[in-house]
Amino acid sequence: MPGATFLSGDVVDLCNVEEEDLEFVTEGVNDPDVRVPLGIAQPRNQKQHEEWFEEEVSSDDDLTLLIVARETGEPAGLIRSNWMNERHGHAILSCWLAADAQSQGYGTDATRTLVDYLFEERRMQTVRAEAYAFNEKSNALLESIGMRHVGTLPNWAFVGGEHHDSNVYAVTREQWWDDQ
Repeated sequence: MPGATFLSGDVVDLCNVEEEDLEFVTEGVNDPDVRVPLGIAQPRNQKQHEEWFEEEVSSDDDLTLLIVARETGEPAGLIRSNWMNERHGHAILSCWLAADAQSQGYGTDATRTLVDYLFEERRMQTVRAEAYAFNEKSNALLESIGMRHVGTLPNWAFVGGEHHDSNVYAVTREQWWDDQ
Protein backbone atom coordinates (compact mmCIF):
# COMPACT_ATOMS: atom_id res chain seq x y z
CA MET A 1 0.00 0.00 0.00
CA PRO A 2 1.49 3.34 -1.01
CA GLY A 3 2.61 5.76 1.67
CA ALA A 4 1.39 9.30 2.16
CA THR A 5 0.95 11.46 -0.92
CA PHE A 6 3.76 14.01 -1.16
CA LEU A 7 2.91 15.56 -4.54
CA SER A 8 -0.09 15.29 -6.84
CA GLY A 9 -0.10 15.57 -10.60
CA ASP A 10 -3.05 15.39 -12.97
CA VAL A 11 -3.27 11.58 -13.11
CA VAL A 12 -0.70 10.36 -10.57
CA ASP A 13 0.19 10.88 -6.96
CA LEU A 14 3.82 10.82 -5.88
CA CYS A 15 3.91 9.01 -2.56
CA ASN A 16 6.44 8.10 0.10
CA VAL A 17 8.06 4.74 -0.55
CA GLU A 18 7.33 2.30 2.28
CA GLU A 19 8.89 -1.09 3.00
CA GLU A 20 5.68 -2.74 1.79
CA ASP A 21 6.38 -1.27 -1.67
CA LEU A 22 9.69 -3.11 -2.06
CA GLU A 23 8.04 -6.19 -3.56
CA PHE A 24 6.68 -3.98 -6.36
CA VAL A 25 10.14 -2.41 -6.81
CA THR A 26 11.85 -5.81 -6.97
CA GLU A 27 9.36 -7.16 -9.51
CA GLY A 28 9.58 -3.98 -11.57
CA VAL A 29 13.34 -3.69 -11.94
CA ASN A 30 13.71 -7.40 -12.72
CA ASP A 31 11.19 -7.22 -15.58
CA PRO A 32 13.14 -7.19 -18.89
CA ASP A 33 10.87 -4.40 -20.20
CA VAL A 34 12.11 -2.21 -17.35
CA ARG A 35 15.64 -3.40 -16.55
CA VAL A 36 16.99 -3.34 -20.12
CA PRO A 37 16.11 0.35 -20.77
CA LEU A 38 17.57 1.14 -17.32
CA GLY A 39 20.77 -0.76 -18.12
CA ILE A 40 20.43 -3.11 -15.14
CA ALA A 41 22.61 -6.12 -15.95
CA GLN A 42 21.97 -8.42 -13.01
CA PRO A 43 18.94 -9.43 -10.96
CA ARG A 44 18.07 -7.56 -7.79
CA ASN A 45 16.47 -9.33 -4.85
CA GLN A 46 14.28 -8.23 -1.95
CA LYS A 47 17.25 -8.07 0.46
CA GLN A 48 19.12 -5.71 -1.87
CA HIS A 49 16.09 -3.48 -2.08
CA GLU A 50 15.73 -3.48 1.71
CA GLU A 51 19.33 -2.23 1.95
CA TRP A 52 18.64 0.33 -0.81
CA PHE A 53 15.57 1.48 1.12
CA GLU A 54 17.59 1.98 4.33
CA GLU A 55 20.61 3.61 2.68
CA GLU A 56 19.09 5.76 -0.04
CA VAL A 57 15.34 6.12 0.25
CA SER A 58 15.55 6.91 3.95
CA SER A 59 18.36 9.47 3.52
CA ASP A 60 18.13 13.22 3.01
CA ASP A 61 20.47 13.19 0.00
CA ASP A 62 17.75 12.59 -2.53
CA LEU A 63 14.04 12.19 -2.98
CA THR A 64 12.53 8.87 -4.08
CA LEU A 65 8.79 8.68 -4.62
CA LEU A 66 6.40 5.94 -5.66
CA ILE A 67 4.34 6.84 -8.72
CA VAL A 68 0.76 5.82 -8.03
CA ALA A 69 -1.93 5.83 -10.70
CA ARG A 70 -4.71 7.84 -9.09
CA GLU A 71 -7.47 6.03 -11.01
CA THR A 72 -6.51 2.59 -9.62
CA GLY A 73 -4.51 3.47 -6.52
CA GLU A 74 -1.86 1.01 -7.72
CA PRO A 75 1.89 1.65 -7.93
CA ALA A 76 3.08 2.43 -11.46
CA GLY A 77 6.80 3.14 -10.97
CA LEU A 78 9.43 5.17 -9.15
CA ILE A 79 10.78 8.66 -9.66
CA ARG A 80 13.92 10.04 -8.03
CA SER A 81 15.81 13.26 -7.76
CA ASN A 82 19.33 13.46 -6.47
CA TRP A 83 20.55 16.82 -5.21
CA MET A 84 23.74 16.60 -7.23
CA ASN A 85 24.80 19.91 -5.85
CA GLU A 86 21.99 21.48 -3.87
CA ARG A 87 24.11 24.46 -2.84
CA HIS A 88 24.50 25.43 -6.48
CA GLY A 89 20.97 24.36 -7.41
CA HIS A 90 21.45 21.29 -9.61
CA ALA A 91 19.43 18.08 -9.51
CA ILE A 92 19.44 14.81 -11.45
CA LEU A 93 16.13 13.20 -12.29
CA SER A 94 15.41 9.53 -13.01
CA CYS A 95 12.22 7.56 -13.44
CA TRP A 96 10.98 4.10 -14.38
CA LEU A 97 7.53 2.67 -14.96
CA ALA A 98 6.32 -0.91 -14.64
CA ALA A 99 5.73 -2.53 -18.03
CA ASP A 100 1.94 -2.49 -17.63
CA ALA A 101 1.96 1.21 -16.66
CA GLN A 102 3.90 2.46 -19.68
CA SER A 103 2.35 4.62 -22.43
CA GLN A 104 -0.51 5.82 -20.21
CA GLY A 105 0.79 9.32 -19.40
CA TYR A 106 1.98 8.41 -15.90
CA GLY A 107 5.65 9.09 -16.62
CA THR A 108 4.94 12.44 -18.24
CA ASP A 109 2.71 13.58 -15.38
CA ALA A 110 5.10 12.33 -12.69
CA THR A 111 8.12 13.95 -14.34
CA ARG A 112 6.39 17.31 -14.86
CA THR A 113 5.14 17.27 -11.28
CA LEU A 114 8.57 16.55 -9.83
CA VAL A 115 10.34 19.12 -12.02
CA ASP A 116 7.79 21.76 -10.92
CA TYR A 117 8.55 20.85 -7.29
CA LEU A 118 12.33 21.02 -7.84
CA PHE A 119 12.10 24.53 -9.28
CA GLU A 120 9.36 25.89 -7.00
CA GLU A 121 10.20 24.40 -3.62
CA ARG A 122 13.82 23.22 -3.81
CA ARG A 123 15.00 26.35 -5.67
CA MET A 124 16.96 24.32 -8.22
CA GLN A 125 18.48 26.19 -11.15
CA THR A 126 18.96 23.20 -13.46
CA VAL A 127 17.46 19.72 -13.67
CA ARG A 128 19.26 17.06 -15.67
CA ALA A 129 18.26 13.59 -16.88
CA GLU A 130 19.73 10.89 -19.09
CA ALA A 131 18.25 8.24 -21.36
CA TYR A 132 20.04 5.61 -23.41
CA ALA A 133 19.79 6.41 -27.11
CA PHE A 134 17.90 3.16 -27.78
CA ASN A 135 15.25 4.03 -25.18
CA GLU A 136 12.96 5.91 -27.54
CA LYS A 137 10.11 6.27 -25.02
CA SER A 138 12.28 7.97 -22.40
CA ASN A 139 13.93 10.27 -24.93
CA ALA A 140 10.52 11.27 -26.28
CA LEU A 141 9.14 11.85 -22.78
CA LEU A 142 12.01 14.12 -21.76
CA GLU A 143 11.70 16.17 -24.96
CA SER A 144 7.91 16.35 -24.68
CA ILE A 145 8.03 18.01 -21.27
CA GLY A 146 10.50 20.66 -22.40
CA MET A 147 13.88 19.25 -21.48
CA ARG A 148 16.56 20.00 -24.04
CA HIS A 149 19.05 17.54 -25.48
CA VAL A 150 22.38 19.02 -24.42
CA GLY A 151 24.77 16.26 -25.37
CA THR A 152 25.48 12.61 -25.95
CA LEU A 153 27.86 10.40 -24.01
CA PRO A 154 29.25 7.97 -26.58
CA ASN A 155 29.34 4.26 -25.72
CA TRP A 156 28.24 5.13 -22.19
CA ALA A 157 26.56 1.84 -21.28
CA PHE A 158 27.03 -1.83 -22.06
CA VAL A 159 23.53 -3.29 -22.42
CA GLY A 160 22.47 -6.47 -24.17
CA GLY A 161 26.00 -7.23 -25.32
CA GLU A 162 26.55 -3.84 -26.99
CA HIS A 163 27.79 -0.40 -26.07
CA HIS A 164 25.16 2.34 -26.32
CA ASP A 165 25.19 6.12 -26.25
CA SER A 166 23.42 8.01 -23.48
CA ASN A 167 21.55 11.22 -24.28
CA VAL A 168 21.79 14.00 -21.71
CA TYR A 169 18.88 16.38 -21.21
CA ALA A 170 18.63 19.50 -19.08
CA VAL A 171 16.33 22.40 -18.42
CA THR A 172 16.92 25.58 -16.45
CA ARG A 173 14.39 27.22 -14.20
CA GLU A 174 13.89 30.06 -16.70
CA GLN A 175 13.44 27.70 -19.64
CA TRP A 176 10.94 25.61 -17.68
CA TRP A 177 8.71 28.54 -16.73
CA ASP A 178 9.01 30.16 -20.18
CA ASP A 179 7.72 26.95 -21.79
CA GLN A 180 4.80 26.40 -19.41
